[in-house]
Parts: sequence; C-alpha cells; structure tokens
Amino acid sequence: MKLKRLLFIFFSLSSFYSVAIGQINTDSIFQTAISQSKNNQYDSAIDNAEKAFKSDSKRADILVFIANVYSWKNQNDTALVYIHQAIKLNYLHDDLYEAWTNILLRLHRYEDLLKCCDEAEKHQYSNSEDILKKRLIAYNELKMYDKGVSLIESPANKKFLEIKQFNDLYSGLLMKRNSKLLSAYYILDLFDGGNTQPQQLASLGYSFPVGVNNLGFRVNYANRFGQSDIQLESDFYLKLKKQQYMYFNYGYGFKSLLFPTHRLGYEFYFPLGHKLEASIGGRYLNYPTSNVLIATGHIGWYFGNSWVGLRPYYVYAFKTPANTQSVSLIGNYRLFGKTELDYWGVEVGIGNSPDEVYTTNPQIVGFNQLTAYKIKLEKNFMLNRVSDFHIGLGYSREEFSLNQFRNRFTVELGYKLRLK
Repeated sequence: MKLKRLLFIFFSLSSFYSVAIGQINTDSIFQTAISQSKNNQYDSAIDNAEKAFKSDSKRADILVFIANVYSWKNQNDTALVYIHQAIKLNYLHDDLYEAWTNILLRLHRYEDLLKCCDEAEKHQYSNSEDILKKRLIAYNELKMYDKGVSLIESPANKKFLEIKQFNDLYSGLLMKRNSKLLSAYYILDLFDGGNTQPQQLASLGYSFPVGVNNLGFRVNYANRFGQSDIQLESDFYLKLKKQQYMYFNYGYGFKSLLFPTHRLGYEFYFPLGHKLEASIGGRYLNYPTSNVLIATGHIGWYFGNSWVGLRPYYVYAFKTPANTQSVSLIGNYRLFGKTELDYWGVEVGIGNSPDEVYTTNPQIVGFNQLTAYKIKLEKNFMLNRVSDFHIGLGYSREEFSLNQFRNRFTVELGYKLRLK
C-alpha cells in the first residue's frame, strides 16, 4: 500500500515538473521572440513565437503577438489569419482588440473596423480612447462626417477634445461636414500718382456640393476710374479620377464698364507625383470694344510644411486699332501652420493680365503692355473651427501711361464661413 502511494506521488511530481519545465521553456522562447521583434528581427521573432505556440497550443496571446509582427511587416492579410485563430480559442482580451483594430486600420477596411470597434466595446475593451480615435478615423474615411461629429460632441467624449489628435480630427470632420461655403472679399487700392482716387472691389459668394462636385455663385462690385460695375459669376469644379478635376467659369458684366460683358474660363488640374501639381487652361473675355484670349496654367510643389507655385499668363487682345500681346508671371510661396488654412504667404508678380484683380482698365488700348512689378504679403488664419480670415498687404510699381509710373498700395480682406 505504501509502495502504491510512493509511486503515485512520484508520477504526480514528475508530471508537475514536466509541465512546469515546459511552461518555462515556452515563456523563455516567447520572451526571446519579443526581444527580437523590438530589434526589428521580425522573421526570427515569428519563428520563435511559432515554436512557443507549438509547445503550448492554448496560448492565444502568442497568436496575437504573431499577428502584430506580421502587421509590422505590412503583411496584414496574414496577420488577420492569426487573429481569427486566437478568436477561435475564445481569447477576447484587450491585446486582441487593439491588434485587430490596428490591422483593419492599416488595411483601410473602415467598415470592418467600425464593426470590430462595436465588438470590442461589447466585450469590455478597456481603452475607450483608442476605440474613439479609430471610429473617428473610419467615419472620416467613409465620409460619414455627421456621425463623426456627433460622436465626438457627445457628453461622454467631449473631454477628449483637450487632446490635440482628437481636436484635429474633430476640426477636420466639422469642416468636411460643413461643406457649404459663404465667402466675402474686399480689396482697396490707394495711389500716389496718376489717378489718385481709391479703387475698390468687393465680392460675396456662396458655394455648395453637387454630389462629389462643387458649384458656386458670386456677385462682384467694382468702383474704379470714377465708374462702378456689377458682375455675376458662377464656378463649377468637376471631380475626376486620380485626383484630377476641371474648373469651369462664366461671368456676366451688367454695364461692361469695368468687367467684361462675358467671361469664360476653363482649367484642367492634375497631379504630377512627388507632391507636384499642375494645371493648364484658358480664359476668354468679351468687352464692347475688344476681345481678350488668355492662356494660363500653374505648377505647384508641396515640401515639408511649405508650398511654392508659379502661374504664367499669355495674353492676346484683339483691339482697335491694333492687336496686342504680352506675358505676365506670378509666383507664390506659403508656409503652413497647424492646418492648410493657417499660413503666411508671399506673392510676387511682373506684368499685367486682365485675369488679375490688380489690373488697370482692360479697355485701355495696350494696357497689358505696360510695365508692373508687384509684391504682396498675406496671412490666412482660422477664427474658429468653421471660419477663417484673410488679410493681404500689397505694393505695386506700375506704369499707368507710357513712361509714367505710380505706386499702388493694396489692402485685401477676406472671410469664409462653412455652413452645414
């Protein structure tokens, strides 16, 4: 009887020892895999993690680790296979939901990401900040802006607005949701020679989305050279594939004194890669005594938090008694702050074009052949989440008559309000 008890105790201790040694061995191999992953030795980390799992096939946490490593290698489809294996083992812990949502985010599977967030919340996933962030990203990418705004504005989530990342996400969602734009613009020109009377230009506009496209209307008022005129304009932006779009414009001048009777515009915008963008287009202006054709385009380059652009104009004016042609050029530089609507800018130009608001009276014969040099400093900034303000100060040294020059000082003010 004593012998049987001794044998029982011996085999029990042996089994316990084997299990303990096996567990120690599994943990040791797994720790090695974790260390290797931290040193970006992903393949070795996966090999050792696989060995650890083979020694203990109930360790679903090892499967989650392998999924993470595959995701870090940008093999997210393979990572999902291991996530689903862990779920089959009924492993529904925080580390699984964190890995699962990260993988879906990297795969840009935003609808599945929202479902996963719901599933995580259902199983008491403790990181509410992480779930909120990923839901907001998904709503933004799915263009469900209203849902995103409502989510972050809920009493339970408003506290997260103190965190910069959430504040930025909220501002982006709000601006995209409020896609109707009311704008006002005013320009005052002052002179120290020639025609010394101040010149003014003001406009009020409203634009709104039409599907994925955008349609806008604008009324312009000008008071220059002792005359006043009103123009109605419409702009249409047609969105195409691959970040390409077209711009169409039509304007009608009621008196045809300062604005053309008819104004037509077209431009095709397209990316060039490497953060370069470009466009090519033209304008047609119909005045009572002349017609003007303009060929234009632009090339722009984003680098760091800056943008630089160049826009040339070739102008051919059919005039009486003689036709005239000229070239003008405008260069821009912008330094962005927190958003693309917070920036400092510098604009320089040479020459006159009737497509610019600075131009002298387009009905003066040969106006576009007069010399002009321009520089402007501008600042655009957000007043709040849905409105921004623009101010510009410009100086021009311009020829107002053959071999006669004057100084022009310009003040620009602009305001934009985004409506729901």
